[in-house]
Amino acid sequence: MRSTMKRTISLLSILFLFLLFISSLSNCAGGKSAISSISTEIASPQPKTYDSQALEHFMAGESFTLQGDYAMAALEYQDALQYDTTSSTIYLSLGKAYLNLGKFDRGAFALKKAIQRNPSDQEAREILAQVLFLTGKTKDAQREYEILAKERPDDPEIQFQIAAIYLKNNQPDRALKVYTAVFTADSSRLDAMEKAAEVAFLQKDFKQAANYFDILIKQAPDNIDYLKGRSDLAIMNGDLNMAIDLTKQALTLDPQNYTNRQRLGDILSRSDRFEEADSYLRMMIESYPDSIDGYENLSLVLVRQQRYSNAVDFLRIALEKFPSFPVFLMLQGSCYFSMKNYTLAEPPLATALQIEPQNLQAQHMLANVWDTVGKYELADSLYNEIIQNNPDDDVALNNHAYSLAVRGVLLEEALNMIGRALQKEPENSSYLDTKGWILYKLGKFKEALPWVEKSLGTENENSEVLEHLGDIHKSLNNSEKAQEFYRRALKIDSENERLKQKLVTE
Repeated sequence: MRSTMKRTISLLSILFLFLLFISSLSNCAGGKSAISSISTEIASPQPKTYDSQALEHFMAGESFTLQGDYAMAALEYQDALQYDTTSSTIYLSLGKAYLNLGKFDRGAFALKKAIQRNPSDQEAREILAQVLFLTGKTKDAQREYEILAKERPDDPEIQFQIAAIYLKNNQPDRALKVYTAVFTADSSRLDAMEKAAEVAFLQKDFKQAANYFDILIKQAPDNIDYLKGRSDLAIMNGDLNMAIDLTKQALTLDPQNYTNRQRLGDILSRSDRFEEADSYLRMMIESYPDSIDGYENLSLVLVRQQRYSNAVDFLRIALEKFPSFPVFLMLQGSCYFSMKNYTLAEPPLATALQIEPQNLQAQHMLANVWDTVGKYELADSLYNEIIQNNPDDDVALNNHAYSLAVRGVLLEEALNMIGRALQKEPENSSYLDTKGWILYKLGKFKEALPWVEKSLGTENENSEVLEHLGDIHKSLNNSEKAQEFYRRALKIDSENERLKQKLVTE
């Protein structure tokens, strides 16, 4: 998603640049010179008498300011205030001098004095608001900006500033209202709508962010960044078809953009448009034979269709070109595992781990293979390594606990592990079944029953869970119930010889 935020720099750098800006305005107050401001005060409908010495020191201060000698300027302004404490202009100039000297608290104090003497002095208030914001006094800055916003409702820059304050003060809803109001007042201010979309995205309100991007695309249909941002949100909202259409639209604007072409392949590989994905990705491989993305995405498409044999054949080609890419090795191992060819599943997974020893997914897959083929010592060792390095890995905790339960070993340790897994995912059906099965293996049949029943209620029809319920009821001498669950399990897993043996012929 494209961000409109500028590159951040340090606070001191911001203040330095800000102070240079203040310096350039040191003779200006709302478009008039500071001396002219005093003249305006003198010529006001209710004239007041100015001490000549106050004016003399003030003018000397202005002269020093023009020379960049802010220390001497501050002294002269202070002297001027000895003779006249009522002039907002003198306080404003003193505040700027202090800011240029890096004395921010003193500068803010002088600016507040200027505002007290002339509440309509927008320049003093805006500078004060900026100083408060940049020095972290965001609540005070918000108050000043809200006053400015009321006085200058049509000034978009003030509105942007107050929106930034709202975000800083954790008031995103108010910031959104400001940004949308700026855009409503002037539809050419696409930057306001961009900011609104950004805020909604950061708030994880993806639906609202999508609405803002729809507005942006309507205003600027040829903006590729808007199309890409909206496509990202479509993916997050689960609408892959829209994401595909938007990416295609971006490609019509820039047909040779490889990033967008690869992006389309990536989204297609996640969608259910398998034929289109297959055709497009093969074209990408032909056009970019040295790019790994097309090979990876096409492999995933084949696996997602459960075309494991085709996937294995294609992965051989991919591995000839990219022999050290762990993902291809892991996919190959996964395909063999799904085909129940466990002997062939082991080598590619072991190779993937040799290339990337800390690859957690490969560790899980290989531990599962070893457990399935009865290499329990290797499986236990790898599971222990995974859990030691990732104590909160609930999948490893469950899988290892279930393996121990099936073997009927280290059951108390297994019970502890599944308890930790359930703390993370208390409604996970697999974890619930594992807990029940461990209790069953411990001979606690009555305690086991509600855990496995809850597992079945969460996942509905699962042959393994149904079989467990049958075994528990059999141990509780509920033979009819046991037979009922065995029959239900066999309907799902009709080739299961163990179930056939358990099921009594009536």
